[in-house]
Amino acid sequence: MKESCFDARGHLKQIIESKEEKQKEIADKIGISASHLSKFLNGKEISFWMILEITRYLDRENEIKIMKQFCKEATKKNIKSAFEYAHLKKLSSEIKYLIDRVVNGNNRELKEWSMVYEWQLKITAAGYYSEYEYLDRIRGLNPSSHEMKTLVLILEMLCFYSSKKFDLAKDYLEKIDKCLINIDDPFLKRAFKSRTSQALANILLKYEENIGEARLIAKEMIDLNLGVESVTNGYFILSLSYWYESFEESSQYFKKAIELNDYPERKYVAEDLREQLSILELYWYEELSELSLRSDFIKKVLSKEDLNIFYDNEYYRPYALYFNGVRKESKEDLLLSLHFFSNQNDNFRSNMPKKELMKKGSDYNILKRR
Repeated sequence: MKESCFDARGHLKQIIESKEEKQKEIADKIGISASHLSKFLNGKEISFWMILEITRYLDRENEIKIMKQFCKEATKKNIKSAFEYAHLKKLSSEIKYLIDRVVNGNNRELKEWSMVYEWQLKITAAGYYSEYEYLDRIRGLNPSSHEMKTLVLILEMLCFYSSKKFDLAKDYLEKIDKCLINIDDPFLKRAFKSRTSQALANILLKYEENIGEARLIAKEMIDLNLGVESVTNGYFILSLSYWYESFEESSQYFKKAIELNDYPERKYVAEDLREQLSILELYWYEELSELSLRSDFIKKVLSKEDLNIFYDNEYYRPYALYFNGVRKESKEDLLLSLHFFSNQNDNFRSNMPKKELMKKGSDYNILKRR
């Protein structure tokens, strides 16, 4: 069946008719009233979150295909949630469709939403942004709803988070939490929380080294399942959190994240994760698995070549100094690795060189101040 002529509502209705459960039983399990389920089956629009729960209960495997159609069919009541769902699920065609529907209309609030999601779409496609231009654009908005005011705060927070200004990002996260309390729409509340959780989990683990809280948030992101990016982040935080504690646990979560991103559109994410898995295996002196990425950096570590050619690369520099330091038993290289990890506000990974230095008898109090 072609997706363009897919009758999503009729498809779900057929599934219900094939079940032995009564509509009342299904509605109770979903967490909605029987009258709302009846309205939905009779062609009337109900809240977006209800449609999503119905879809996930009846045909979770085909959620994206079904929800694409309901995003396109969304009326004024559900367009905000449709925009956010399409954004979280990376459904660019559906975002463009919704933008085209509202951009020339008279509803100022929805035009505002279309502008913000179009901008996010362009930034995602470009793969980079200017922090100052980003902030200027956000602060140039005059939000007409509490939901948009909250989204603007989230976008500002993500700007500071991406720039590794974690103290500022944390301040924004506290403001956003207060705003989320007053959002009535259950889907938007969960979706916005998912966005903030990704930043918070990373800050808690990498910056504050609060492993327990980071794991709790990571598991919540996976359970919410509001997009491949969010679930991937959940698995990534879990894998990183076990880095020093258990090779088996850490590698298991890396492999789940890699599997989740194993398709062409997410190839770059899968390769980043595969390289992280390779670094984990090298750290634990384990043989590289089939899923590992044998990049130029990994190949040179394996061949025990000098890694100083990577010292000008901001990403690889602390890793290169770490592996050089371990191989050459160089405190100087290990101290530099610690320095550069710390400069990136990655206190969690800075424990790699720190642990090696402590093995070599370096003063813990000196290392603690770094």
